[in-house]
Amino acid sequence: MEAISSIRDLVNLWPTRSSLVDDLGKTSPGLKVTTPQVHKWAANGSIPAKYHFPVLMAARLRGFSVTADRIAELHAPPVEDAA
Repeated sequence: MEAISSIRDLVNLWPTRSSLVDDLGKTSPGLKVTTPQVHKWAANGSIPAKYHFPVLMAARLRGFSVTADRIAELHAPPVEDAA
């Protein structure tokens, strides 16, 4: 199983950023996303919400162990202990 502890890790599941863009096009025809956008996702540690479901579908296409819960967790702010 792939260790996914950041958005960069998620994006890096694909062999190249352009292959992620290609997979997004296969699973979500008409979706407008570019390789530079994907580079920004990895650099910023965030994928815009409108791309979460398409990324999930693209991951499933490749057989990656990515869940909607994991995508949400990666975008959640860190929880601080109240102790």
